[in-house]
Amino acid sequence: MKLNTIIILLLISTINLHSQNGGSISYPDARSVAMGSQFAVTSLGVYSSNSNPANLTYTKNNIEIATILPIPSFSGSTGSDFMSVSDFNYYFGGIRDENGLLVGRFLNAEGKNNFLSQFDSGNEIRTSGIVNLFSISVIPDQNIGAFGFSINDIFGQKAGIPKDIVELTLFGNEIGREYNLDGFLFSSSYLREYDLSYARDFSNILEKVFTNFTAGVTLKFIQGYAYSEIERAETRIVTNEDYSIHVVNDMKVNFAVSPDLGVNWDFDDSKRKSNIGAFPSPVGNGWGVSLGIAAQLEDTWTFGLSITDIGAVNWNHETVSYTANGDVLITDITDSELLDSLTSAMEPTGAYSNGFTSNLPTVLRMGATLQLDKFLRGNFPGEMILAFGYNQGFNNGVNNTTFPLLSIGFEWKPIEVIPIRSGIAIGGIDGIAWSFGFGIDARIVEFNLATSNMTTVFNGNNSKIVHVVFGSKWKF
Repeated sequence: MKLNTIIILLLISTINLHSQNGGSISYPDARSVAMGSQFAVTSLGVYSSNSNPANLTYTKNNIEIATILPIPSFSGSTGSDFMSVSDFNYYFGGIRDENGLLVGRFLNAEGKNNFLSQFDSGNEIRTSGIVNLFSISVIPDQNIGAFGFSINDIFGQKAGIPKDIVELTLFGNEIGREYNLDGFLFSSSYLREYDLSYARDFSNILEKVFTNFTAGVTLKFIQGYAYSEIERAETRIVTNEDYSIHVVNDMKVNFAVSPDLGVNWDFDDSKRKSNIGAFPSPVGNGWGVSLGIAAQLEDTWTFGLSITDIGAVNWNHETVSYTANGDVLITDITDSELLDSLTSAMEPTGAYSNGFTSNLPTVLRMGATLQLDKFLRGNFPGEMILAFGYNQGFNNGVNNTTFPLLSIGFEWKPIEVIPIRSGIAIGGIDGIAWSFGFGIDARIVEFNLATSNMTTVFNGNNSKIVHVVFGSKWKF
């Protein structure tokens, strides 16, 4: 058996394990996403709990409600940092043969090199989504403060494919070359988050500095329904000068899956059936907190600073670990005993585990806005807000990144009913992106639509990232 075939089988078996499990650092706030994802200063009222709870008080409405009607608030994205949709279709979509049957595409040497070059810019594929099931913010009195409550379903998945493994699969093992799986990653999660928020005005403390000053906190209770992660992937393959092949494998993958999802493990003879409903049985629980402050300077400047999603989820029910360990030197690929030893070293073995912990996607957010029309003393058509922001993630979890995000954007209301928004963001998950969106303000109800990557509309299948956010809220 050729070594690259063995590696393909390992990857396929790992992918099959992952496919049995259900699944941005942005919550479904289309206004903020359209302006460049500043969040700390642009997420207001009912949308502020998960971005900057201090902004609960910064709304003209006493009550705001976001529900699945008239349209649910949703944020979803998918794509990669190395390959466009058309590239995926070309290499993996197959071609039609002379009989009209769909068959795989054969790559010549040039095609293989072109495919391998795709991995020069990155190796990650991501999918994420957040559905806001219900949110409410209430301001009974400025002296009492503002309260908020929200329920969100959050899911995500990311995978990283090592370039070495792609090269090994395409060209086979070269003499004197070492291949490793250091860049091999996969993680996925499905969480439900219950958030309780409070914010209050503390302007008297800094009345000589700011016109208004508020502070807020959000307490989070999280139920986990599914999670997977590659804890380590330290596999090396070396072809020596004498053509012997040295394989060192050390891999561990963790899973936690609700029994209601109907996953059956190969080491457990019991049969489970899918029983998916509105409230699956959780296999993990956790707590978190978000903290924020916000300030106004006269009627032109606002500032915001927050740290969100500080906490973790403990996965302590239905947890499983697959491990593979071994050190094998193959001197003769026709020796069945050596190949059996290689299979034993590479094949993962599963068992129930004692559990593990995953961190929430902690992010530092800061920003400022300028009310341009008031700064220009009314010498501007309509109302315009300029927004500047910086987001910094503290971990590389499934819905987070340590790449900082810088952004600048605006919201322009030529008429009160239809605000137009746009922005430019550099960094984060998307790299460089032009965001765009608009809203319809029908007094008692408001609709918003946005994308963080407007180039998708113009590039079509040549786009690498697709992201859409939409939602509605009731105002009283």
